[in-house]
Amino acid sequence: MAYHVNASSWDIEMHQYLLMSSKKHARLALRVPMPFDGATYSDGDNQLLQYFQCTASQALTILGHDPVALGETLMRLALSTTSHSATAVRQGILGLSSLHRYGVHRKAVEIKIAAIEALAAASSGPISDIEAMQHVAAGMLLCSFEIHRASCTSGQWRWYITGAKSIIRASSLSQYKHDSDFNILLDWVHYHDALSRLSSLHWYPLPKGQDPPSSNTTPEEECRFDECEDTPILPAILPATSSTANTLQIILTEACDMLAAKQHSTTIDQKYYRSFMNDISWRLGSLSISVTSDPILELFHLAMIVYLNRATGNLLEPESKTQQRISRAFTMFASMGLCERQFPLFILGCEARTDEDRRMVLDLVDRTDKAASSRWMFLTRAFMQKVWVQDDLAEGELDYMDKLSAIMSTCKILPPLV
Repeated sequence: MAYHVNASSWDIEMHQYLLMSSKKHARLALRVPMPFDGATYSDGDNQLLQYFQCTASQALTILGHDPVALGETLMRLALSTTSHSATAVRQGILGLSSLHRYGVHRKAVEIKIAAIEALAAASSGPISDIEAMQHVAAGMLLCSFEIHRASCTSGQWRWYITGAKSIIRASSLSQYKHDSDFNILLDWVHYHDALSRLSSLHWYPLPKGQDPPSSNTTPEEECRFDECEDTPILPAILPATSSTANTLQIILTEACDMLAAKQHSTTIDQKYYRSFMNDISWRLGSLSISVTSDPILELFHLAMIVYLNRATGNLLEPESKTQQRISRAFTMFASMGLCERQFPLFILGCEARTDEDRRMVLDLVDRTDKAASSRWMFLTRAFMQKVWVQDDLAEGELDYMDKLSAIMSTCKILPPLV
């Protein structure tokens, strides 16, 4: 079956927007359907816990770890005590399990609210180290709830990351740096934090009161998201372990912070900026061998180099080398059954130029979307297709950062590319 990417009137408006020297007119918005089910499902807690262990935990998003191992850590934290913080973890697991099994429905939302209430009750006084770990776990489960499906509150996903980081800083958890449960939690937070910085670099909220363009969908078929408040991103948290996955996440965090600083400052020292990016290039190059043992790590590595080289105008390497990396990524895509991590799929998928490559990428997205280990791929698919149309209309003459920012900012929430 062939896929065709056609330019609609929306795409033409976006093309004109990107070509304008001043981009201060009304912004386009992307409609995101909300598959809400009003039914109330009555699975018992034990059944949902078992479903989480066997199936839903596969959809937890982390790099360099088995998501099921993360799920086992969360189960231990949920069942280890009877405190409010343990209850928050348990309710977070139940809510995510119910959401994964049935989609967005009333019972799942009620369980999520119960998790938030338990977390609030646990914050009323001093907390122990184990309770601090449970706070972090509960916050990240709530984050995972928001990003698993595009719910009407999914703009809140970054708030939970900020809260988890604050708990880690304020507690004495640094003494647990050799504890496997704490390290996997820390890596989980690092992964989401790094990708939230990339999304924040390219996304700005829809101005209050601005309505999206009209469409043929009905209000019942689409989700009118609330805006995600543009809260400042806190600095990096505790030092991560020295794994390749963590090194990649730290490099991405630092690079996004530098790009953001350059974007918002006209006085940044160009010599320092070039030196910084040369160092980034060297650090990424030093990981070239270690990433080949894991296809997802290798794709993440390739996506980071392609993205940063495009973002910096080929400061990291010559264009010919980047094209070789893209070819390697498409060879990997063609042999993969699934690609659960959306950042490499989005960044590398946007580089598809031929109908054959685009069809192959969309087939991979479709297969991944049906897997138990996947989150909803609607935004990734829509963003890639919008980028492809703009590339075809402009024949490659668009500024890379402006293009990604314009497309990602069509979403009314901060887009999660985890």
